[in-house]
Amino acid sequence: MTRTSTAVDWHLRGDWFDVCSCKLPCPCSFAQEPTHGDCLFTLVWHVREGHFGEVDLAGLTVVSLGEFTGNMWVGDPNAMMKLMFYIDAKADAPQREALERIFTGKVGGWPAEFASLIADLRGIEYAPITFESADDLAYWRAEIPTKVDVRVAALTGPTSDPNQRVTTVNAPGAEVGPGQVATWGVVERDDAVGFEWSHEYRGGSSKHFPFDWRPEGGDTGQSETASDEDSSCRCCA
Repeated sequence: MTRTSTAVDWHLRGDWFDVCSCKLPCPCSFAQEPTHGDCLFTLVWHVREGHFGEVDLAGLTVVSLGEFTGNMWVGDPNAMMKLMFYIDAKADAPQREALERIFTGKVGGWPAEFASLIADLRGIEYAPITFESADDLAYWRAEIPTKVDVRVAALTGPTSDPNQRVTTVNAPGAEVGPGQVATWGVVERDDAVGFEWSHEYRGGSSKHFPFDWRPEGGDTGQSETASDEDSSCRCCA
């Protein structure tokens, strides 16, 4: 993978989650091949704080629909994505341009790593996007009227502490870059249209990651809840 340098000062920090066709937990997050050999997905990025130069990006959301086959984490040249983007319709022209440049990898950072794996960008559309997540990550969801409705509840089970989330620290295949904590969820709704899927898409797995990106060096490093020395998978933490 390659990085693209830029002189523009930009920074995005917020929430990311996916809904994908793999079984829970998604093997891609552990740098393994998808459950069924291919992965069909909806990805959601919500910017809590952010700017691109003087352009304020806080409160805007981006959604992507797509798919790939194989393991992208092992350098397989055939494991490349086909996808499209929905960008928040409430973004004005400078905000739209900024988000397009960031998410198509033109200004470096971790998004350039992601964009280097796009073989077929089917298009960029603008639509009203609603994003919501509980402060304690009991749920997360996003909606685009008539196009996307993805809803997730936090994973729990008979032996998990109901006051803690099921998380993975130091995930070897973190889609937002290194240093963040994955919180696992159960898909409750997985409606997504606007992309020509190769076959029926049913959501089987979801996880939430915070993200914190700058143009150089990708992610800014460990999140507040992650430790440099902790490389475990905390199944009930």
